[in-house]
Amino acid sequence: MTSLSHALVRKIEQKNNHLFTIEWSDGKIHDYRLSDLQKQCPCAACVDENTGQRTLDVSTVREDVRAKRIISVGRYALRIQFTSGCSTGIYDFALLRKMSSQDA
Repeated sequence: MTSLSHALVRKIEQKNNHLFTIEWSDGKIHDYRLSDLQKQCPCAACVDENTGQRTLDVSTVREDVRAKRIISVGRYALRIQFTSGCSTGIYDFALLRKMSSQDA
């Protein structure tokens, strides 16, 4: 059995302007809404680097936020450039997989 941290990405597919899907190597398929991802953005503008406290007011994230670009970072992560301006957060696949398990 593949552990959560070792499941690999098999396929990424854009479903619409607000949603994409990742199919994991263990067969799990999960939809990711861009607004939900931005609410959990790990960048230094959204999370205090010293305390780990979220500085982003999640109530300001619009549900209709879109991605200008989604860029592969090596073989371990995605960087999402949101239409809201936030564009430096790196979502590693372990974080994305953890998020998919939290929704289950």
